[in-house]
Amino acid sequence: MSARLRCLRHAGALTLCSLLLLAPGNALAQEPKDDANAQYRRAFAALAEKNWPEARRQLLPLWDQAHTWDVAAGLGQAEFLLDNHALGATYTAFAVANVPPKEKTKTVERLRAALEEMKRAVGTVHIAVNQDRAEIVVDDAPVGSSPLAREVYLEPGTHVLEARLPQGARGKQTLEVEAGRAYQVELVVAPSFTGAAGLASTGASSAVAATRSPAPSPSPDGASPNWAPVFIAGGLAVVAAGIGTCFAIDASSAKSDGEQALSNAEAAFGSNPCTPAKGGGFALCERVSELEDRRKRSNAVATGSFIATGVFAAAAVGSYFLWAKPSSPRLDAWLGTDGGGLGLNGSF
Repeated sequence: MSARLRCLRHAGALTLCSLLLLAPGNALAQEPKDDANAQYRRAFAALAEKNWPEARRQLLPLWDQAHTWDVAAGLGQAEFLLDNHALGATYTAFAVANVPPKEKTKTVERLRAALEEMKRAVGTVHIAVNQDRAEIVVDDAPVGSSPLAREVYLEPGTHVLEARLPQGARGKQTLEVEAGRAYQVELVVAPSFTGAAGLASTGASSAVAATRSPAPSPSPDGASPNWAPVFIAGGLAVVAAGIGTCFAIDASSAKSDGEQALSNAEAAFGSNPCTPAKGGGFALCERVSELEDRRKRSNAVATGSFIATGVFAAAAVGSYFLWAKPSSPRLDAWLGTDGGGLGLNGSF
């Protein structure tokens, strides 16, 4: 059966060259059952008749059985012409990426041309995450894990992009998508600071022994003081200061890069390069906006870290004086894998 090529007009304006309609015998890589073969013929007959709902109904079970490039091509065409533009582009991109080398060059060219047509109706988003193995979610729907090599296609409108680590840390960004535009989104997964107690619970697991020490009892005069709280508070202060310093450096770097990007835009397009009249300055201005968002996020984390540093430093100094004389009132602390506690002991 020879391949057929049709041109379809969508929404009265968008012209989309249809994907190749392949013979069922050539389309399935493995020998199909008769019912699957018949379903494949019905699906592509529906595409030829422009019966998009029926084509989708026939193709979806075949897609569930095996993710093949030809079924993806048919689904991409059907979904797009049912106004599911982002889903149609996603299927078509899969087809382009998985066309076998034996297929004709013209087949690949037609698929790529169809994908480029579809991109005019959606936003094309490249998502980067500062940590690997984070789950990437768009509007509460998973799209993969980092690093994510493929493009994500989104309908025009507001979308929420999020990266989630198994430990619970998250990075989120809201994106306004316009049809035909490409976006570079960097999701930064950083520790969340909910106060000194939140950081203490995180740092304590690496600062205390795996086994619990018994709860302390009142110490007689001349007994050795318990220095554990001093060391723990001091250690957490150092950790918080290190985190704050790293993010402060990143914020400074983002600011410097943003100023350089803005300078490049002004050099290329004159003053106020981000106005619509400048046209070509939009890409550079978008980069400036991304760097500014990154600077703000890093500054927020750095500020939280330095606040926590001050809290733990004050706790360490206070602990030193409480533990300096065992006969004076003393605040004892113990931490372990199965719990912890505080006790005030001494004479009053």
